[in-house]
Amino acid sequence: MTIEDAERITELANEDRRPSTRRVYESKWSLFETFCDERGAETLPAGEELVAAYLSKRSEEVSLSTIRQDVAAIRWMHERYGAEDPTEGAGVSRVLDGINQTSSPEGGRGKKQAVLTKHVRAMVDALPLGEPEEGAGPAAIARHLRALRDRAIILVGYAGAFRRGELARIREEHITLNADGMEIFVPKAKTEPRTVGINFARTADFCPVRSLRGWTLAASIEEGPIFRAVPRSAEIAPDDQAEPITGKTVRNVIGDAAEAAGLDPDGVAGHSLRRGHLTQGALNGAELNRLMKQAGHADPRTTAEYVEDAKRMETNTSRDLGL
Repeated sequence: MTIEDAERITELANEDRRPSTRRVYESKWSLFETFCDERGAETLPAGEELVAAYLSKRSEEVSLSTIRQDVAAIRWMHERYGAEDPTEGAGVSRVLDGINQTSSPEGGRGKKQAVLTKHVRAMVDALPLGEPEEGAGPAAIARHLRALRDRAIILVGYAGAFRRGELARIREEHITLNADGMEIFVPKAKTEPRTVGINFARTADFCPVRSLRGWTLAASIEEGPIFRAVPRSAEIAPDDQAEPITGKTVRNVIGDAAEAAGLDPDGVAGHSLRRGHLTQGALNGAELNRLMKQAGHADPRTTAEYVEDAKRMETNTSRDLGL
Protein backbone atom coordinates (compact mmCIF):
# COMPACT_ATOMS: atom_id res chain seq x y z
CA MET A 1 0.00 0.00 0.00
CA THR A 2 1.38 3.39 -0.96
CA ILE A 3 1.51 6.53 1.18
CA GLU A 4 -1.27 8.00 -0.96
CA ASP A 5 -3.42 4.94 -0.30
CA ALA A 6 -2.91 5.29 3.45
CA GLU A 7 -3.76 8.99 3.34
CA ARG A 8 -6.96 8.32 1.40
CA ILE A 9 -8.00 5.58 3.83
CA THR A 10 -7.32 7.81 6.84
CA GLU A 11 -9.24 10.69 5.29
CA LEU A 12 -12.30 8.55 4.58
CA ALA A 13 -12.12 6.84 7.97
CA ASN A 14 -12.30 10.25 9.60
CA GLU A 15 -15.48 10.93 7.65
CA ASP A 16 -17.27 7.80 8.89
CA ARG A 17 -19.83 9.92 10.74
CA ARG A 18 -21.65 13.10 9.89
CA PRO A 19 -20.07 16.27 11.32
CA SER A 20 -22.90 16.72 13.82
CA THR A 21 -22.52 13.13 15.05
CA ARG A 22 -18.74 13.50 15.35
CA ARG A 23 -19.19 16.63 17.43
CA VAL A 24 -21.50 14.78 19.81
CA TYR A 25 -19.10 11.84 20.08
CA GLU A 26 -16.11 14.11 20.64
CA SER A 27 -17.99 15.93 23.40
CA LYS A 28 -18.92 12.64 25.09
CA TRP A 29 -15.39 11.35 24.70
CA SER A 30 -14.02 14.47 26.35
CA LEU A 31 -16.17 13.78 29.42
CA PHE A 32 -14.83 10.21 29.54
CA GLU A 33 -11.27 11.52 29.27
CA THR A 34 -11.89 13.81 32.26
CA PHE A 35 -13.19 10.84 34.27
CA CYS A 36 -10.09 8.83 33.37
CA ASP A 37 -7.71 11.72 34.13
CA GLU A 38 -9.20 12.08 37.62
CA ARG A 39 -8.29 8.44 38.26
CA GLY A 40 -4.95 8.46 36.48
CA ALA A 41 -6.27 5.83 34.08
CA GLU A 42 -5.47 5.25 30.42
CA THR A 43 -8.19 6.14 27.92
CA LEU A 44 -6.93 4.37 24.77
CA PRO A 45 -7.34 1.55 25.15
CA ALA A 46 -9.67 1.86 28.12
CA GLY A 47 -10.17 -1.07 30.45
CA GLU A 48 -13.53 -2.78 30.64
CA GLU A 49 -13.85 -2.17 34.39
CA LEU A 50 -13.09 1.53 33.91
CA VAL A 51 -15.82 1.88 31.28
CA ALA A 52 -18.29 0.02 33.50
CA ALA A 53 -17.46 2.37 36.40
CA TYR A 54 -17.91 5.40 34.17
CA LEU A 55 -21.29 4.28 32.86
CA SER A 56 -22.44 3.46 36.39
CA LYS A 57 -21.54 6.97 37.52
CA ARG A 58 -23.16 8.57 34.49
CA SER A 59 -26.36 6.62 35.08
CA GLU A 60 -26.83 8.56 38.32
CA GLU A 61 -26.82 11.86 36.46
CA VAL A 62 -28.08 11.43 32.90
CA SER A 63 -30.79 9.68 30.92
CA LEU A 64 -30.68 6.29 29.24
CA SER A 65 -30.40 7.89 25.79
CA THR A 66 -27.32 9.84 26.93
CA ILE A 67 -25.75 6.63 28.27
CA ARG A 68 -26.20 5.09 24.85
CA GLN A 69 -24.43 8.06 23.28
CA ASP A 70 -21.59 7.65 25.79
CA VAL A 71 -21.20 3.99 24.78
CA ALA A 72 -21.28 4.85 21.08
CA ALA A 73 -18.63 7.55 21.55
CA ILE A 74 -16.27 5.21 23.43
CA ARG A 75 -16.77 2.49 20.80
CA TRP A 76 -16.22 4.95 17.93
CA MET A 77 -12.99 6.35 19.35
CA HIS A 78 -11.54 2.89 19.96
CA GLU A 79 -12.48 1.77 16.46
CA ARG A 80 -10.87 4.88 14.94
CA TYR A 81 -7.54 4.05 16.57
CA GLY A 82 -7.73 0.31 15.98
CA ALA A 83 -8.06 -0.48 19.69
CA GLU A 84 -10.15 -3.26 21.16
CA ASP A 85 -13.66 -2.07 21.97
CA PRO A 86 -14.14 -2.26 25.77
CA THR A 87 -17.90 -1.74 25.49
CA GLU A 88 -18.25 -5.30 24.13
CA GLY A 89 -16.96 -6.84 27.36
CA ALA A 90 -19.21 -8.93 29.58
CA GLY A 91 -18.79 -6.57 32.55
CA VAL A 92 -19.93 -3.54 30.56
CA SER A 93 -22.82 -5.53 29.11
CA ARG A 94 -24.03 -6.44 32.61
CA VAL A 95 -23.88 -2.81 33.71
CA LEU A 96 -25.82 -1.74 30.62
CA ASP A 97 -28.39 -4.46 31.25
CA GLY A 98 -28.79 -3.18 34.80
CA ILE A 99 -29.21 0.41 33.62
CA ASN A 100 -31.78 -0.73 31.06
CA GLN A 101 -33.70 -2.75 33.65
CA THR A 102 -33.89 0.17 36.09
CA SER A 103 -34.57 2.88 33.53
CA SER A 104 -37.76 4.23 32.08
CA PRO A 105 -37.79 5.20 28.39
CA GLU A 106 -38.72 8.75 29.32
CA GLY A 107 -36.36 9.53 32.13
CA GLY A 108 -33.70 6.94 32.69
CA ARG A 109 -32.34 5.41 35.85
CA GLY A 110 -30.31 8.31 37.13
CA LYS A 111 -32.44 11.02 35.64
CA LYS A 112 -34.80 11.09 38.58
CA GLN A 113 -37.30 13.83 39.11
CA ALA A 114 -35.75 17.21 39.75
CA VAL A 115 -37.05 18.21 43.18
CA LEU A 116 -37.88 21.90 42.80
CA THR A 117 -38.60 24.51 45.47
CA LYS A 118 -42.33 23.74 45.55
CA HIS A 119 -41.52 20.06 46.11
CA VAL A 120 -38.96 20.81 48.83
CA ARG A 121 -41.52 22.93 50.68
CA ALA A 122 -44.04 20.09 50.47
CA MET A 123 -41.46 17.56 51.71
CA VAL A 124 -40.57 19.72 54.71
CA ASP A 125 -44.25 20.35 55.49
CA ALA A 126 -44.83 16.59 55.53
CA LEU A 127 -42.25 15.99 58.28
CA PRO A 128 -43.53 15.40 61.85
CA LEU A 129 -41.91 18.55 63.24
CA GLY A 130 -44.36 19.20 66.07
CA GLU A 131 -42.87 19.34 69.56
CA PRO A 132 -43.50 16.13 71.54
CA GLU A 133 -45.92 16.46 74.43
CA GLU A 134 -44.63 16.87 77.96
CA GLY A 135 -43.71 13.50 79.37
CA ALA A 136 -43.51 11.87 75.93
CA GLY A 137 -41.54 8.67 75.67
CA PRO A 138 -38.24 8.09 73.84
CA ALA A 139 -39.96 7.01 70.63
CA ALA A 140 -41.83 10.32 70.30
CA ILE A 141 -38.71 12.30 71.11
CA ALA A 142 -36.71 10.29 68.58
CA ARG A 143 -39.36 10.93 65.93
CA HIS A 144 -39.12 14.68 66.57
CA LEU A 145 -35.31 14.68 66.50
CA ARG A 146 -35.29 12.66 63.31
CA ALA A 147 -37.66 15.16 61.71
CA LEU A 148 -35.35 18.04 62.69
CA ARG A 149 -32.40 16.18 61.18
CA ASP A 150 -34.28 15.26 58.03
CA ARG A 151 -35.45 18.85 57.49
CA ALA A 152 -31.83 20.00 57.71
CA ILE A 153 -30.71 17.25 55.29
CA ILE A 154 -33.34 18.23 52.72
CA LEU A 155 -32.86 21.99 52.94
CA VAL A 156 -29.05 21.98 53.16
CA GLY A 157 -28.81 19.36 50.40
CA TYR A 158 -31.08 21.40 48.13
CA ALA A 159 -29.57 24.81 48.87
CA GLY A 160 -26.00 23.53 48.54
CA ALA A 161 -26.54 21.30 45.48
CA PHE A 162 -24.59 18.62 47.32
CA ARG A 163 -23.95 15.09 46.20
CA ARG A 164 -25.46 12.74 48.75
CA GLY A 165 -22.04 11.52 49.91
CA GLU A 166 -20.85 15.10 50.40
CA LEU A 167 -23.96 15.91 52.39
CA ALA A 168 -23.57 12.86 54.62
CA ARG A 169 -19.95 13.74 55.47
CA ILE A 170 -20.42 17.38 56.54
CA ARG A 171 -18.73 18.09 59.87
CA GLU A 172 -19.23 20.92 62.32
CA GLU A 173 -15.72 22.18 61.69
CA HIS A 174 -16.55 22.50 57.96
CA ILE A 175 -19.23 25.11 58.67
CA THR A 176 -18.61 28.85 59.02
CA LEU A 177 -21.49 31.17 59.87
CA ASN A 178 -21.56 34.71 58.54
CA ALA A 179 -23.94 37.65 58.28
CA ASP A 180 -25.53 36.30 55.08
CA GLY A 181 -25.80 32.65 56.03
CA MET A 182 -23.05 30.04 56.10
CA GLU A 183 -20.22 28.51 54.13
CA ILE A 184 -19.59 24.77 54.05
CA PHE A 185 -16.19 23.38 53.07
CA VAL A 186 -16.30 20.16 51.01
CA PRO A 187 -12.89 18.49 51.38
CA LYS A 188 -13.70 15.29 49.49
CA ALA A 189 -15.36 15.86 46.16
CA LYS A 190 -15.27 14.20 42.74
CA THR A 191 -13.28 17.16 41.44
CA GLU A 192 -11.44 19.72 43.57
CA PRO A 193 -12.31 20.59 47.18
CA ARG A 194 -14.69 23.53 47.26
CA THR A 195 -16.53 25.84 49.62
CA VAL A 196 -20.28 26.20 49.15
CA GLY A 197 -22.15 29.32 50.21
CA ILE A 198 -25.75 29.08 51.46
CA ASN A 199 -27.81 32.17 52.23
CA PHE A 200 -30.50 32.63 54.83
CA ALA A 201 -33.90 31.90 53.29
CA ARG A 202 -36.67 34.46 53.27
CA THR A 203 -38.94 32.08 55.20
CA ALA A 204 -37.66 30.75 58.51
CA ASP A 205 -39.52 27.44 58.17
CA PHE A 206 -37.60 26.65 54.98
CA CYS A 207 -34.25 28.18 55.89
CA PRO A 208 -31.33 25.74 55.56
CA VAL A 209 -29.13 27.75 57.92
CA ARG A 210 -31.70 27.98 60.70
CA SER A 211 -32.77 24.37 60.19
CA LEU A 212 -29.21 23.10 60.48
CA ARG A 213 -28.65 25.06 63.66
CA GLY A 214 -31.98 23.87 65.05
CA TRP A 215 -30.87 20.28 64.55
CA THR A 216 -27.38 20.68 66.01
CA LEU A 217 -28.76 22.49 69.05
CA ALA A 218 -31.39 19.81 69.68
CA ALA A 219 -28.81 17.03 69.21
CA SER A 220 -26.12 18.82 71.30
CA ILE A 221 -23.61 18.68 68.43
CA GLU A 222 -20.57 20.90 68.87
CA GLU A 223 -18.01 19.05 66.74
CA GLY A 224 -17.68 16.06 64.46
CA PRO A 225 -20.24 14.70 61.99
CA ILE A 226 -23.31 16.90 61.64
CA PHE A 227 -25.74 14.25 60.44
CA ARG A 228 -25.93 11.23 62.74
CA ALA A 229 -28.24 8.30 63.34
CA VAL A 230 -31.24 8.89 65.62
CA PRO A 231 -32.01 5.61 67.43
CA ARG A 232 -35.41 4.76 68.91
CA SER A 233 -33.95 5.49 72.34
CA ALA A 234 -33.43 9.13 71.20
CA GLU A 235 -29.88 8.87 72.58
CA ILE A 236 -27.76 10.41 69.81
CA ALA A 237 -24.07 9.52 69.88
CA PRO A 238 -21.90 12.15 71.62
CA ASP A 239 -19.32 14.09 69.63
CA ASP A 240 -16.39 11.87 70.54
CA GLN A 241 -18.20 8.70 69.46
CA ALA A 242 -20.32 9.89 66.55
CA GLU A 243 -20.20 8.41 63.05
CA PRO A 244 -21.68 10.14 60.00
CA ILE A 245 -24.72 8.77 58.24
CA THR A 246 -24.22 7.20 54.83
CA GLY A 247 -25.30 8.29 51.38
CA LYS A 248 -27.90 5.53 51.53
CA THR A 249 -29.47 7.18 54.58
CA VAL A 250 -29.62 10.47 52.68
CA ARG A 251 -31.38 8.70 49.83
CA ASN A 252 -33.89 7.10 52.21
CA VAL A 253 -34.60 10.43 53.94
CA ILE A 254 -35.32 12.12 50.61
CA GLY A 255 -37.41 9.23 49.31
CA ASP A 256 -39.50 8.95 52.49
CA ALA A 257 -40.14 12.69 52.61
CA ALA A 258 -41.07 12.73 48.93
CA GLU A 259 -43.57 9.91 49.42
CA ALA A 260 -45.08 11.67 52.45
CA ALA A 261 -45.45 14.80 50.32
CA GLY A 262 -47.35 12.90 47.64
CA LEU A 263 -44.49 12.67 45.13
CA ASP A 264 -43.65 9.48 43.27
CA PRO A 265 -41.02 7.80 45.48
CA ASP A 266 -39.72 5.79 42.51
CA GLY A 267 -38.98 9.03 40.67
CA VAL A 268 -37.06 10.66 43.52
CA ALA A 269 -33.59 9.69 44.72
CA GLY A 270 -30.58 11.13 46.51
CA HIS A 271 -29.56 12.99 43.35
CA SER A 272 -32.95 14.72 43.07
CA LEU A 273 -32.04 17.60 45.39
CA ARG A 274 -28.87 18.37 43.43
CA ARG A 275 -30.67 18.09 40.09
CA GLY A 276 -33.49 20.21 41.47
CA HIS A 277 -31.14 22.98 42.59
CA LEU A 278 -29.54 23.24 39.16
CA THR A 279 -32.88 23.01 37.36
CA GLN A 280 -34.64 25.56 39.55
CA GLY A 281 -31.62 27.85 39.43
CA ALA A 282 -31.59 27.70 35.63
CA LEU A 283 -35.33 28.36 35.46
CA ASN A 284 -34.86 31.39 37.71
CA GLY A 285 -32.06 32.82 35.58
CA ALA A 286 -28.88 31.75 37.40
CA GLU A 287 -25.87 31.90 35.08
CA LEU A 288 -24.18 28.69 33.97
CA ASN A 289 -20.83 29.59 35.59
CA ARG A 290 -22.49 30.16 38.99
CA LEU A 291 -24.40 26.87 38.80
CA MET A 292 -21.21 25.08 37.77
CA LYS A 293 -19.28 26.50 40.73
CA GLN A 294 -22.03 25.66 43.24
CA ALA A 295 -22.23 22.06 42.02
CA GLY A 296 -18.46 21.60 41.79
CA HIS A 297 -18.60 20.47 38.17
CA ALA A 298 -15.22 20.31 36.43
CA ASP A 299 -16.74 20.57 32.96
CA PRO A 300 -19.38 23.19 32.03
CA ARG A 301 -20.97 20.70 29.65
CA THR A 302 -22.08 18.60 32.62
CA THR A 303 -23.89 21.60 34.10
CA ALA A 304 -25.26 22.53 30.69
CA GLU A 305 -27.15 19.23 30.51
CA TYR A 306 -29.24 20.33 33.48
CA VAL A 307 -29.79 23.78 32.01
CA GLU A 308 -30.87 22.29 28.69
CA ASP A 309 -33.47 20.18 30.46
CA ALA A 310 -34.77 23.17 32.39
CA LYS A 311 -34.90 25.49 29.37
CA ARG A 312 -36.21 23.00 26.81
CA MET A 313 -39.65 24.60 26.51
CA GLU A 314 -38.03 28.00 26.08
CA THR A 315 -35.35 27.01 23.56
CA ASN A 316 -37.08 24.46 21.34
CA THR A 317 -37.92 25.58 17.79
CA SER A 318 -41.36 23.98 17.42
CA ARG A 319 -42.87 27.43 17.98
CA ASP A 320 -41.07 28.62 14.86
CA LEU A 321 -42.76 26.16 12.49
CA GLY A 322 -45.98 28.11 11.96
CA LEU A 323 -48.25 25.20 12.91
